[in-house]
Amino acid sequence: MPICDGCGETVEDEHIRRRIERLELATRFRPIHINLLLIDAAPPLRREDFLYDPRALLDERSALGQCYVRELAKLVAPSSHSNVQLEAILAELQRRGFFLASAVECPKNDNENLVSAIRRLASTVVLRIQTSYRPKHIALLGQETRELIEALRASGWGDRLILDGGAPFTLAEPGPPQGERATTVGERLCAAISRSAATPSA
Repeated sequence: MPICDGCGETVEDEHIRRRIERLELATRFRPIHINLLLIDAAPPLRREDFLYDPRALLDERSALGQCYVRELAKLVAPSSHSNVQLEAILAELQRRGFFLASAVECPKNDNENLVSAIRRLASTVVLRIQTSYRPKHIALLGQETRELIEALRASGWGDRLILDGGAPFTLAEPGPPQGERATTVGERLCAAISRSAATPSA
């Protein structure tokens, strides 16, 4: 059986086919020049929750999948609502130079396995960033991606790394905001991006 380039596992042909399909869907909305590369841990288990699949309507996605779309939509349309067409949101993210990639390019249903996979693939992720994505800035999504911080800093990307109080941005389960998380991840990302843009390059 083949070894998947996206997760490093020995897999069936169907696994490879699904990864290629996700890459093709994402490439459709990839900016020519990436201003902000968002890196999450891995694609969702459900095909309908994959951000770059415009075939899946918002109400077909899980609660967390819908939350993901709405929060990232705030990067380009702070007042967007569920009636905004997903394809229009993706096109605007592309126009603004925002792109979402995953550290592990295949879904994982075991968090411990996911963290170890990110740790194992950290150098591969850095290589993708250096040779393919070449973004102006990078933001990490999900606490599992904490494993990438040291590798990014060691490879010279530390000054372009946007974090949330020194940690990756966390997309919490849908629910009423509480305490210091009263601002949503989309709002915190927007604020962090604005601060980064206002800081002169070294």
